[in-house]
Amino acid sequence: MTPRPEGEPSPREAGLRWLATGPHDRVHTTLQHALQDLHKPPGITRKAVDLRALVDGVPLSMPPGTGTDDRAQALWRLIRGELELIELPDERAALRAALHLDAANRESSIDGRLVFARDRGDFGRQRSGKHHGYDALRRWWGDGVRQLGERVHERLDYLHHHPGAWRQYFPDITEPKFRKPSRGAQPVFVELFVTTVFMRGRFVHRRITERLITAQEDGVAFYAARALPENANETVGVPVRAIWGCRAERVPSSPGKPILTLLRFPAALQRGQRHYFSSEAMAGDLAKTERLAINVEIDHHGIAAGKRLHGAMPTSGLTIRVRFDEDDLPDACWWYADVAERERYERPGPGDDRCLTISSQGMVEHTFTEPCQPLANYGVSFGWPAR
Repeated sequence: MTPRPEGEPSPREAGLRWLATGPHDRVHTTLQHALQDLHKPPGITRKAVDLRALVDGVPLSMPPGTGTDDRAQALWRLIRGELELIELPDERAALRAALHLDAANRESSIDGRLVFARDRGDFGRQRSGKHHGYDALRRWWGDGVRQLGERVHERLDYLHHHPGAWRQYFPDITEPKFRKPSRGAQPVFVELFVTTVFMRGRFVHRRITERLITAQEDGVAFYAARALPENANETVGVPVRAIWGCRAERVPSSPGKPILTLLRFPAALQRGQRHYFSSEAMAGDLAKTERLAINVEIDHHGIAAGKRLHGAMPTSGLTIRVRFDEDDLPDACWWYADVAERERYERPGPGDDRCLTISSQGMVEHTFTEPCQPLANYGVSFGWPAR
């Protein structure tokens, strides 16, 4: 990184400098990773700390239901827009070169890109007709990134208080419409929901669930979880255990009512604040019945539309994964969304796009690309061969 100009930098400047140090095709990916890592413990490297400062608080004001990839693109559009508002042309030219905005300038280092831009004439010439010296290039880059950091910081502060203005940075996104949740719905919107189910024979043995949520009001202290039982008596609870980012608190139930577990957060969330946590449920020795579906009930404000990074890793939305016992595989699997209970078990015909393929390792997976609506059920069903 080039030396910093005198004076205190804005909280965003150092992160912008790191964007310039990577390869030309890594700026968007770097922002994406920084946004994904916000819910994790802070990194210890200087780069991790600076990039976290660049994106800190950014997702809180962004439109709910937008994925990390779209948010990274929106933030990059914001940065580019503020760059073009830098007043002096030499500083703008230095920023364009350093931050990979010139497709023809593929030099590997910031210094190399600045010299390339100078030799091409982006900075003009001195009165003597000679090219500007290297010190001038470094000064324009340093002054430019200082101003850009201040501009980006001020713009993000404005968007924090006026979140509706983010829409201009999401030109290709139509904000999904969610129906009104029930009066007793949990006051959270789920950005990411991944549940992984391990079958033993034809019943659920273990279920691990990861969630990234955004609070929809102040003072959200817990998430209420209920693991479905493995028999016909829904008042028999399956114990839920905290894994990460929460503490499990069993709630005594009244006769005839399901047993709940409160997954308490380390601190109450304020409106717009995000939190990641995970839990698991083990079936134990309960009387077991043949399971026909893995169901997710939307008892909160909804789940974002599903997206996957490189087609493999879920980055938003609802994903259901099932690992079957290799000695007892279903002969069909399919997904369902927002349908009546009886429709969950109606096997689709051959070629239906709801049909899912079971891998050679006995696994099936589905990410719901559409938003999951409040008061609805989504899941993966399976049919068993006759014994």
